[in-house]
Amino acid sequence: MGILQNDKHRPKIQVGAGLEYSCRVVLLLYIITMPFVSAFSFTGTVSLPLIFAVILFLLMGLQVIRKGKLPDGFIGVDIIIISLLLFLALFSFVTNGFGNSKSFNHTIAYLSSFVLFYITIKFIFFYIKDKDWLLKKVLQFITYATVISAVYANVEFISSNLFDLNLNEYIPRPSEDEKFYEASVVGFLYRARGFAPESGVFTQMMELFLPLTVYYLFFSGFCKWVRWVKRVAITLIIFSIIFAASSATFIILPIAILIASIIYIKKIVSYILNKPVLFYLKTLVVISVGLLINNYLSIYTNILLSVTDKIDSGSFDDRQGRIDFFYEEFSKFTIVNKLIGAGPAGFDILGFESSKSIVSLYYNITFELGLVSLFILFAFMAYIFFYAFSIKNKIGFFIMIAVLSGIMHYYFVHNYWVPWFWFIAAFTIFCSKYFDSQSK
Repeated sequence: MGILQNDKHRPKIQVGAGLEYSCRVVLLLYIITMPFVSAFSFTGTVSLPLIFAVILFLLMGLQVIRKGKLPDGFIGVDIIIISLLLFLALFSFVTNGFGNSKSFNHTIAYLSSFVLFYITIKFIFFYIKDKDWLLKKVLQFITYATVISAVYANVEFISSNLFDLNLNEYIPRPSEDEKFYEASVVGFLYRARGFAPESGVFTQMMELFLPLTVYYLFFSGFCKWVRWVKRVAITLIIFSIIFAASSATFIILPIAILIASIIYIKKIVSYILNKPVLFYLKTLVVISVGLLINNYLSIYTNILLSVTDKIDSGSFDDRQGRIDFFYEEFSKFTIVNKLIGAGPAGFDILGFESSKSIVSLYYNITFELGLVSLFILFAFMAYIFFYAFSIKNKIGFFIMIAVLSGIMHYYFVHNYWVPWFWFIAAFTIFCSKYFDSQSK
């Protein structure tokens, strides 16, 4: 009887607190593993970030079942837009690709990518109650992921070009092609690619994460690293981008910075006027160090050669040929197919070789899901841009660079199944809501 009576006074297990703690831990694991979309992946589909995203999705489901409602601020126009896009993907599959296994796989890829990498992550952002902790930890772990990726990319580049040792041969990859990938630039230098399948995909991630890393290190007030460590970290990140030699990034990142600078020109001028001596001194030091390094490594020349080499290469001609092929075939579509597309994996459905497809999200969405889906995707991009623009805190400048880079880079790639841009998109909305509530 005594035992039974003692049982009555045992503390109740707080299921909600346990779920939130689990969400916190898994979210941080998700962020730190986001670079690993190729390295240490189990298959071409199953990667570490996907696994943690699935766990977060299950935790989201448990919370919705337990509470019977969604977090405040979670439902927005963006969720409606994404739902419409996924409905059209499913509708286009049923209409055009039903019975085609490849089309079915692509449909699942569309559904799972947006649900796991955007809807789930946004849910977790709005579910976790301690928003101050969340902001700090997200920035902190993005910085960790970026620096780790940069360090590896630098070591990879040096070991391949100076010691003829390809470290990627010793890291598990989902396929032999990715394991032994050895793209070169200016004819003889092997390009770094970090933990991504290709160099251009690696720099796509760096475009998105570098701005937030700069903010965390130098402007957030959260980072307690000593100054020289911060500077070394940024230097390593910049060199990793240079060593990856992605022509798209060399063009996209400066344009994104320029546009963001124009948008935030008043705040930038105000910042400079408040710290004129310090600003000019730091600028002079950065320019001097840059010129000194360039004098020995000819970085500017290598970047210029990389861009011109890309333009003069067969790769550029191949891309233009695919664009011409797209317009030629798309013009033959019926009005209905122009609106809803040829279905996921549309090139396969129509009997074309996949080598004819354009490596661009916008062209691929148009061909597979139609003009209506392209308009919806643009609406989503515009929605995220609007929220980035609405952020009054100085982090808005850095988020704007990341958002613009992501939007522009998707003209050159179509890998919607990687989590980076969708994470930045969800984080943008969270930051807008967070800083808006802080100002009130």
